[in-house]
Amino acid sequence: MFRYMYDISCCGALKKHSSSMKTHLILIFNLIFALTFGQQENLIKFQDDSRLNGYKNAEGEIIVKPMYKHASVFNQGLALVSTDAGWTIINSKGNELVEYGEFPGTVYSNLEYKYIRHKKNDKWGFIDRKGNLIIDYQYDETKDFNEEMASVQIDGKWGFINIENELIIKPIFENTQVFSDNFAAIQLNEKWGFIDKEGNQVIEPKYKSVYNFSEGLCAVNSQPFDMANGGWANEIIDKSGKIVFTGEFYFFNGYSNGIADYWEGYHFSGKHIFIDRKGNVIRAE
Repeated sequence: MFRYMYDISCCGALKKHSSSMKTHLILIFNLIFALTFGQQENLIKFQDDSRLNGYKNAEGEIIVKPMYKHASVFNQGLALVSTDAGWTIINSKGNELVEYGEFPGTVYSNLEYKYIRHKKNDKWGFIDRKGNLIIDYQYDETKDFNEEMASVQIDGKWGFINIENELIIKPIFENTQVFSDNFAAIQLNEKWGFIDKEGNQVIEPKYKSVYNFSEGLCAVNSQPFDMANGGWANEIIDKSGKIVFTGEFYFFNGYSNGIADYWEGYHFSGKHIFIDRKGNVIRAE
């Protein structure tokens, strides 16, 4: 599964892509999650003649009448929808879980997916999958929960809270990513490194951009320049920071069961390559 995590802003601790790249990624996310989760608790989107979106069940029965200007496919029983009043989240019964407002945190996540980021009155908090407020709207910005921790922004700096909303790691970072494989990427002085769950610096900030750790390995860019809007890496490192192998990796998709994949070129161009933990090519498509 894709590991372009964090608000569809993508690829580990990488810069935001251009609008065309975001559109490309959103389309890919929709396809992948539709194929991955099938119709488990999910409804099927359709449009009427006026191009308003509604949802049917697997038998073709209309569950949600066409009323939404924008609508996502369902993921694990939830979908994002909008009207002129703004965005909300609906469940497989068609119930709207939150008040209309700004675009909420994505429900398309391959993280733990227990809580959903949500914004109200210019502050961010977290709701559960039933729409109940779990963590009050108090943060300038948040990122997704994973491994029972989430990064939050307070007065322009990032730190980490646990699921009890306790501040575990003080907000001292310029930017952060989710915890993955017990490490989180953090940015200091415009360089990226990694910390553990106690806030200890385990790999010093020295990279231009990084992805997230998976199965003990991580793709990083050690060059002083960016390529592909931050979607490029040239080294695979282990948890000690040691280089395991090098190459050119566009939109690196972290390890799962010992296999990772990436693209040869920018904008998902060239071959789609699958490699093992030593960098050996398993197949190229």
